[in-house]
Amino acid sequence: MSSTTATGLNGNYQQPQTTSNTSRSSGTESAKENEWKNPLDDKEIPKDESTTGGNSLSNEAFMRLFLEQLKNQDPTAPMETQEILTQTAQLTQVEAQEKMKTAMEKMTSAMESMQETNQKTIESQEKMIESQQKMLESLGLLSDSIMDSNILNGYNSVSVIGKMAETGLDTITIEKNDKVEFGLYFDEPIDASRGNPKITIVSNTVVKGDGEKEEVEKTIVKEIDLSAYDGQSGWITFEWDTKDDGGTYVKAGDYTITAEYNLDSTTNKYLETSMGRGEVQSVIFDQGVPYVKLGEMIVPITYVYSFEPKS
Repeated sequence: MSSTTATGLNGNYQQPQTTSNTSRSSGTESAKENEWKNPLDDKEIPKDESTTGGNSLSNEAFMRLFLEQLKNQDPTAPMETQEILTQTAQLTQVEAQEKMKTAMEKMTSAMESMQETNQKTIESQEKMIESQQKMLESLGLLSDSIMDSNILNGYNSVSVIGKMAETGLDTITIEKNDKVEFGLYFDEPIDASRGNPKITIVSNTVVKGDGEKEEVEKTIVKEIDLSAYDGQSGWITFEWDTKDDGGTYVKAGDYTITAEYNLDSTTNKYLETSMGRGEVQSVIFDQGVPYVKLGEMIVPITYVYSFEPKS
């Protein structure tokens, strides 16, 4: 067996050579067995642009190329540490740029979506404003129509003068103890000889009933004798000093006023009347709206729920 010599005269490293085929073969196999393998060597460098991001390399491909460069470098002149750091930094920079690009794309998409949403909101608001304007126009026309109707009804309302009106407004509210005037309408002349004609004033107090349910408790606080008004009929005005039968001022609250007179001996019933009913004395117009005068009361004609001819 002959051997070869390594010479370093020119500073170059030469691979040992043998003249034996067997030695050449075994040497080659040993070299292959001892050859260091990159764990990524069994994977093909991706060529699809969808995995590499178009013109740039993927991280995996970059690392494989970088390792190949380290493996095949000249042992006598290895890559400088600074160069390794520079290439690693370049990889990091590329990754950061890719992430920033992706983030910017998402931000752009979000802004476009937001702009589209804002545009739809503006369109909806414009439609809403248009609908409100049409509604206001409709209300204006309706208001004019109501006013015209009130005026027309006002002319017709003159015909209710002299008729009997029922309002149901038979209650007054006492806020302080001043004298109160009220009117009652008597369909027939008061006959003091027929029973005991009188005015009854009743307090309406809200109390808690069974099951905490609110109920109105009625208590007679004042009775006024009508004997002094014998023979009088129609509208009669009365005055109440807001004192009860015991001479004590009543409390603030609501009080109902009714009257009974002319007892019928056959039925044993009195004729009854109450505040808020009686003959319409006149019709008053205020800004086109008609009001009716009932004794001391002046109420909108819409408060009257019935008109009856005077008997």
